[in-house]
Amino acid sequence: MEKNCPTEKHVTEVDATALSLLPDDGRENTATNESAQGNKGLDPDGLQGPDDNSDAESVGGQRNTMSSKRLMIAIPALSVCLFVSFVDQTSVSTATPAIADDLNTGTATSWIGTSFLIASTAFQLINGRLSDIFGRKNMLLICLFLMALGDLGCGFAQTAAQLFALRSIAGIGGGGINSLVMIIVSDITTLQNRGKYQGCIGAIIALANGVGPFLGGAVVEGATWRWVFWMIPIMTIPTALVILFLLPLKHCSGNFGEKMRKIDYGGIVLNIASTLLILVPLSGGGVTYPWSSAFFIAATVIGVILAILFVLYEWKAVSLPIMPLRLYRAPHCWALYLQTAMIGLVYYGNFFYLPIYFQSILRYSPLVSGALILPVVITSSVTSILSGQYMARVGSYMHCIAAGFFLWTLGSGLTLMFDRDTGLARLIVILIVEGAGIGLTLQPTLVGLYANSRSEDRAVTTGLRNFIRTVGGSFGLVISGVTLSNTLSSELKRAGLASDSLIAELTSSTYALDKLDLTDSLKERVLDVYMLGVHHIFIFFTACAASGLLLTFGVGNTTLKAPKQVDVEAPCDENKKATIELSGQHPDDRELNLESGRVSKKPTA
Repeated sequence: MEKNCPTEKHVTEVDATALSLLPDDGRENTATNESAQGNKGLDPDGLQGPDDNSDAESVGGQRNTMSSKRLMIAIPALSVCLFVSFVDQTSVSTATPAIADDLNTGTATSWIGTSFLIASTAFQLINGRLSDIFGRKNMLLICLFLMALGDLGCGFAQTAAQLFALRSIAGIGGGGINSLVMIIVSDITTLQNRGKYQGCIGAIIALANGVGPFLGGAVVEGATWRWVFWMIPIMTIPTALVILFLLPLKHCSGNFGEKMRKIDYGGIVLNIASTLLILVPLSGGGVTYPWSSAFFIAATVIGVILAILFVLYEWKAVSLPIMPLRLYRAPHCWALYLQTAMIGLVYYGNFFYLPIYFQSILRYSPLVSGALILPVVITSSVTSILSGQYMARVGSYMHCIAAGFFLWTLGSGLTLMFDRDTGLARLIVILIVEGAGIGLTLQPTLVGLYANSRSEDRAVTTGLRNFIRTVGGSFGLVISGVTLSNTLSSELKRAGLASDSLIAELTSSTYALDKLDLTDSLKERVLDVYMLGVHHIFIFFTACAASGLLLTFGVGNTTLKAPKQVDVEAPCDENKKATIELSGQHPDDRELNLESGRVSKKPTA
């Protein structure tokens, strides 16, 4: 029997032999070492930059890993928050025709969804960093209040402008909730178990996305569209009470004045201004005002200039930026962020235009239209949970992402089979395929970003991910709306069937046809053209999903597994034995510090 010698715990340099024991995919995880927060200046992967000489670590340390028992309270509480937020976003889709008819929104109908999305986008980056400074729980409660306040006002809106403004307030709150819940989940779980809980969160999102349109349709048929908004504050009040009393989180140190001085005011102003000046003109271009109008050109140019200034400001001028540029330099994150943009383009567009297709082309009621979303919801919920279990067991997020985008591309391609007479069986099968792809991509991409970023950047990583996704969603809605409008305009004008005002009304729904004195043959022609426009939108979605699939080759596969212990013989007089922990996992729990080039050695008993 080999004799062990008594030793002290000490640190030694990692030699080439030890490094060769690392799995190939683990070697690329050096940027993710959460235990290396104090090792500034040691950056073999080039993650450090001019924007890194900050006190980010002092505000980013809100990690509060919970036991399974406490997670059984925290995860359901956070899930309820997310459920209410996504019901708020999606329930409006089936109520859109009724709202447009009552408030005479005309060409601005798309702003019912776009106003929420743009406001949500503009504040995504801000919420992550403010939660670092003021605390996750405080910011979550503020966002719940803003969402409830905005929706309460929407229910009383008498004009389209009032509705859009109040919907923007709700968007600020809703977008913040979506980011903060993800951030908190990452704070209270370890990386190897995070996929499992993120999968459950993804199932809640999918469930809300299905219940929302169904609930909105039921409310519109049974009461008035105003109750679609009023029901949100009713659900928000008990949700806020649950968060207030049952969610234990760390308290942020420092007085109010110190916290206020840490805020990146310049970055906030530049980010909001550039986002609004780019997205607002795009959302109304070609419909509310011509693409060649002075407003569109001036606003877009100024917005792009401010966006460039924002990046330069975050890079050079601020110690605690809301968007550290190192986030883009982390291994594999560039591909994951681009995939996130593709997800936004397809995801938001699908949930907006599928109900319109069901109601405007297939002529289903709002209630039935909402029910037809359920195949997507149920399937994506199941596959989201399965993806979480897979990541927890196998330690790979890339497999889920690849399978997800393959199924999503296939499902989007199959939507081109939709026509004016599509049967329920075909409809359901195609939506099931698409739902499976959605469930396998949403949360694994976020887990992949966490696995390739630093612990103190977890909040801003989540904020940036959601910012990119909602920007993608905004562009998706804009491009889809323009595609439909241009198709209607060119085809109907060519046939001499419609005026500009009618085309504007038809962009949101075909119910305007019932008010017109047109022959049945002309109505059929209009519906054929509308179906052609929807087909063009589905082609665009398929191309975006296929782009996401191709980007899978760049996401890498940083392992999520727990550390493996490898025994190596350390030279000593009595052949003492040292254990070096070597793993490609994210070092929530490991001792190997590859960023600093050092490794802990423990004596064996």
